[in-house]
Amino acid sequence: MSRITIKKIRKIYLSFSILLGFISPLICLYLFPEFDPRQHPVSYFGILQNTSGIFMISLIIFSIAILWNGTTIIRKLIKKQKYSIWLHWILVFSSICLFLTGIINMDFGPFHQIPALFFFLSYNFFIFLFGLIRATSYVRKGLFSVIIGSAMLLSSLLLIPFPSYGVAEIVYIFFILFWNITMWFQKKNQYS
Repeated sequence: MSRITIKKIRKIYLSFSILLGFISPLICLYLFPEFDPRQHPVSYFGILQNTSGIFMISLIIFSIAILWNGTTIIRKLIKKQKYSIWLHWILVFSSICLFLTGIINMDFGPFHQIPALFFFLSYNFFIFLFGLIRATSYVRKGLFSVIIGSAMLLSSLLLIPFPSYGVAEIVYIFFILFWNITMWFQKKNQYS
């Protein structure tokens, strides 16, 4: 496959993933209108009969998309090999954890919760570390990722006022989408 074909496939896949990031929650909410993030975690969609399929497929697609987008961003924006290797391994680990979170639903208790927790910690750490490394060359651009990584971690404070971690998960997912879309456009504008 030629390099141009791979770029087109990546662009279509990432665009589809972003679109799916906005459409799949709406579909799940349509199929389960009683959902209340203050009472239910987002993973609750994975155990409901009418939403489990779309939830699982969405998380699998997202795990591949964040891996693909992250790998491209690392390759294009991080030039020091010693840093890019560590970032890549953290990204791969977090993508695997998200993949496992999608295929193992909440009925399996800790087998679902452990990969979800590791995804939360490792992807957050990936964005924060990416920002620190990027700040060595471009302070403002690196600071953006550091702030997003910090905000992702601080979203866990939403566990205090709410009995469920659904609100914290939604805010965390918003930061993931925001960071990935911003970095995708930043990389695209820089190299077009």
